[in-house]
Amino acid sequence: MKKDEVLKYIETKGDESFVVRTEEEEKTFLENYGKQTVEEKIGPKVAEYFKEIDDDLFKITGLRRVTHDENGEWLPAAKREKTTDFLKRVFESHKPDADKGKAYEKEIADLKKQIADGTGDQKTLQDLEAVRKAYNDLKATKDKEITELKTDYDKYKIRTEIMSATSGMVFKKGIPESVVNAYVNQVINELTGIASYHEGKLVFMKDGVPMRNTFNALNPYTAKELVEEKLKDIRETGKQSPGGPGISTEIIKEYDKTSGKLSKVAMVIPDSVKNKQELSKYLIGQKLLRGTEEYNLAYKEYSQNLPFA
Repeated sequence: MKKDEVLKYIETKGDESFVVRTEEEEKTFLENYGKQTVEEKIGPKVAEYFKEIDDDLFKITGLRRVTHDENGEWLPAAKREKTTDFLKRVFESHKPDADKGKAYEKEIADLKKQIADGTGDQKTLQDLEAVRKAYNDLKATKDKEITELKTDYDKYKIRTEIMSATSGMVFKKGIPESVVNAYVNQVINELTGIASYHEGKLVFMKDGVPMRNTFNALNPYTAKELVEEKLKDIRETGKQSPGGPGISTEIIKEYDKTSGKLSKVAMVIPDSVKNKQELSKYLIGQKLLRGTEEYNLAYKEYSQNLPFA
């Protein structure tokens, strides 16, 4: 607003109090407000959520992420082991058991050969049965552990994607924060329970078929569409928090299980990113250097529906 417009507006409001800021001051205020919101409210919630994941993984694997130094002090955030890196480490820890399984397979083959050649005796047959049982027990135990770990990892990815869909939401004034948090967590838990990945995409199932959005050409619901619909009664529609996205700032890197190469970079992109040029600036701001594999994968993933400028 121009100076004369501001003065005219103030005159129409009588004795009401006003806070006057320049455009630059208002921009600074909104940035600081957003940071404060992330630090005071969103940060602790994200930390609480990842602690639950760490506790679940500890129950399954008996291992924990590297988050403290040898003196028990918290490591700087950049040096703490990411959950995805921890999961990769756990998967790799099963390799010695796989090697042990191969040794059992060779021993079984040798004992079978002795029996077939007639060079074995009753003791050889007993040894064969003992080794075969040890092999089957090891395989059953490790298959169960890996299945549980994979299920937990998929659940972690799904829940993270759904949580990210709540980024920037503004909830109606007058509703206690505890009520909002409980309602949001209930929706996240409900959607996590009916979601799964199909051909790399998150799909929400109902009665065995994907849920489809009648307001989006019957395409399968995205996490953002479904979260917005489920929370419509408590959120201010059309409004975003001043700080923009704040649920999660973690950059999740996924690796191909066969080659070990980086295959996907998942992150939350702010609503303020409107075109490919702004996306490029944002990625660089998140320390993804232009030309690197991380930058290229993230840019390819999130630039598909954006105009050039």
